[in-house]
Amino acid sequence: MLAPGSGNVSLRTVSSNRPQVQRTESQQSVAASDDYYSFSEHNANSSRSASNGSSQLTIVRYATPNSHPASLSSSPAISRTHLAPPVPGAARSEHSVNIPNLEGSTTQPAQHTIRPVDDKPAQMQPMAESLSRRLPDDAYAGRQPTPDVDDSPYIRFAINQLTREGESGSPRRPSSAASSDTGADRVVWDDGLGHFRRAPEAPKTPSIHQPDSQSLQPPPPPVDRFPNQSVEIEAFVPVDPPDDSLLYPPLNHVPVVLRPWALAPAILCCLLMIAGIAFSNVWSHRHQGIWDYDGQGGSRYFVVQFLPQILAVLITLWTFLIQAAVYRTIPFATMASEKPLTRVLQNLPILSQNYVLPDLSHLLHGERVIGLSMFTIWLSNMIAIPLLSCLFQAKWFVTGGEGAWRWTAVQAVGWTLVAVYALLTIGLTLILLRFARTWSGLMWDPVCLADLISLIQRSNILYDFEHSEIVPHVGESLDPRVLRLGYWRLSTRTEIFYGIAETDAPIGKSSLHRLDKNRGKQPHGLSKVSYDVEQQGLGKDGYEGDLYSPSVRHRWTPWFLRPMFVIAWTVIICALFIAFVAVSFVHDAIRGGFPPKLPTLPSTGAFSSSNFLYSFIPALIGNLLFLSWQHIDVYFRALQPFATLSSPEGATAEQSLLLAYPACLPIQVTILAILNKHYKVAWISFMATLSAVLPILAGGVFIALWYPMHDQIRIAAFMPAFYALVVFCALYTVSFVCIWPGRNRYLPHDVLTLADHISFLYQSPLLSDKLLREPRSRADLITRLVIAPPGDREYPVYGFGIYVGRDGKEHLGIDRFHRPGRADMLITTGSMK
Repeated sequence: MLAPGSGNVSLRTVSSNRPQVQRTESQQSVAASDDYYSFSEHNANSSRSASNGSSQLTIVRYATPNSHPASLSSSPAISRTHLAPPVPGAARSEHSVNIPNLEGSTTQPAQHTIRPVDDKPAQMQPMAESLSRRLPDDAYAGRQPTPDVDDSPYIRFAINQLTREGESGSPRRPSSAASSDTGADRVVWDDGLGHFRRAPEAPKTPSIHQPDSQSLQPPPPPVDRFPNQSVEIEAFVPVDPPDDSLLYPPLNHVPVVLRPWALAPAILCCLLMIAGIAFSNVWSHRHQGIWDYDGQGGSRYFVVQFLPQILAVLITLWTFLIQAAVYRTIPFATMASEKPLTRVLQNLPILSQNYVLPDLSHLLHGERVIGLSMFTIWLSNMIAIPLLSCLFQAKWFVTGGEGAWRWTAVQAVGWTLVAVYALLTIGLTLILLRFARTWSGLMWDPVCLADLISLIQRSNILYDFEHSEIVPHVGESLDPRVLRLGYWRLSTRTEIFYGIAETDAPIGKSSLHRLDKNRGKQPHGLSKVSYDVEQQGLGKDGYEGDLYSPSVRHRWTPWFLRPMFVIAWTVIICALFIAFVAVSFVHDAIRGGFPPKLPTLPSTGAFSSSNFLYSFIPALIGNLLFLSWQHIDVYFRALQPFATLSSPEGATAEQSLLLAYPACLPIQVTILAILNKHYKVAWISFMATLSAVLPILAGGVFIALWYPMHDQIRIAAFMPAFYALVVFCALYTVSFVCIWPGRNRYLPHDVLTLADHISFLYQSPLLSDKLLREPRSRADLITRLVIAPPGDREYPVYGFGIYVGRDGKEHLGIDRFHRPGRADMLITTGSMK
């Protein structure tokens, strides 16, 4: 009902489930934040105090209380609100709300009138010059407005219900705190999760002494502020892709070296070694040796003293390739299995560690089959070459009244080798079965940083890595999760995508599925990476300060490559080499032979203490040097992309993101590194292969012989082999000068696991780069990285430093060195070394 002379009347009926905003231009509104609103005129002060409360926006419905006039209480539609121009003589209560520009641009302040809404669709009519709140005419059960009734009491009542300016001592009505269909629970918008959630239960009856401004609930946000207003949480749901679809290739890729047809030859070589050793043992036992001894330097001497070690080294190098492929593949295969494990990202390494000491990480963290296989590989690589160096010995046999020296197999050593290679065969067979019976979850072999980017682009676990790039141990900062690698879709969408994620978990803040509300709001054209000068000046002990701290940026390198240890290794190796040369050539000690100091006469099983000692121990020392260098080689291969990215000028994708040195063949690494001008990696990788000569030569260079002129048995050396051994030892010693890591190879933490690598990528704009979005093959990924982006004439350059992440904050990691709309990356490592 309207009072006479009320002027133009504007009626508006809207749904009570959807907040409605009426926007008109005003010159007296005050700026408001995204979460708080300020009111005009006499309510301004109380609304400012209310803005200090909770910023959560509570969705409420307003119902007319039973205490209003009888004409309203008898109406069936009591949750109606009428909006009309002000009535003469009635108190004016205009509530203007400033809504910030959601697109980030600066506009003239706008006046927004917020009203409760009903369940009917909106019916829009022209608005009057000024707005006030009245009960709608449909609240009177079909009555028409009449000029004879004064509507001022009803207007005052509606204003009181909206602003809580009525009786301060009256208790709050339950209907104003929650709708009738939701009970006492409130549904609030969670800006972090991107959906509505249940708010904590509030007291049913507030204190009567509570100020009115504290009981005021902020109005709900505009309808177009959030793209998704569904209460349902968007969760990741695993799916199976359509069969025979080119868009969704099968996830059964296995590295070439782990495929059955590639593992079968390795197993066959082990079986041939077993057969050859067993045959030598049996033949020597039944026929008094294998063949006659023809002295040092002959073909037979080469066959029995050097050829067994050469064959063992070939198998060892082959197992290096196999275990490297297992290390980089098994974390993904574990996530793709039917029974995934927790802490896969943190605990399972992706770099080979199984050289000098056995790596039990797989055995301890759920992959027992792989752990057992890795142990058999380590055992064979550790003792097979030293044992083969003392497998054959020369023994005196008497046949038909005549005696002769004959080469024979040492029975105990031979059968031990059979057991070692039998275990290696079992280990390789287990690896074959592990990757033959299950899917790997991979589209292609993940050998470089670019491959990892395609796997985590849409992951819902990236928010767990917040600030993890500067912590000493990333694995300790992450919660245990059961992760899956495969195809996914969102619970509210039908689009299928691929990657690593947690099942039935909501979308995280860092996910590409969540719209970046800060996009387009950041200042451009800045000369520094940090555009928040005040924030950079705050708390240098906090996260922002740690990003710029040299002690954090250059905190980590492998313990054996730290300056103190590098100096120690160099001094020790140089001292041992000098002592070795001095003892060997002073007074012709090696050329003239030296006393064995141990019994030399072979037993019935052809075992000689002196021959075993001077063959097994030198070969074992050489093998330890050979295996020790593999750790250095592995880390220099793995750290080279980061070293290249740390160049002040950045690096191209071919020399950084696409580098796959850990997955290359030994000689292949050397060639590729020379072509890429990574000379340190080329030399270290070359020495990793060349150092295999040390156990070969050291195991076959010494033999016990009878010296008639001295009338005694002495340990003699095959001098050509001994001279070659000295040369290779000199190269090995000099190579320690090259292993000094340099400043650009120091990182904030290790790069041993997937979690370590993800910590440098979780906020990188590369994850949201449309150019890299969802490649379907490695050739497709490489093509996208090596071409210039659309509109750019220059090829992109990438770096490792401080960049502005997708959240608008500074992070340390990998991104493009130059990115339009953002500040250039800050790299603090100095000149490339």
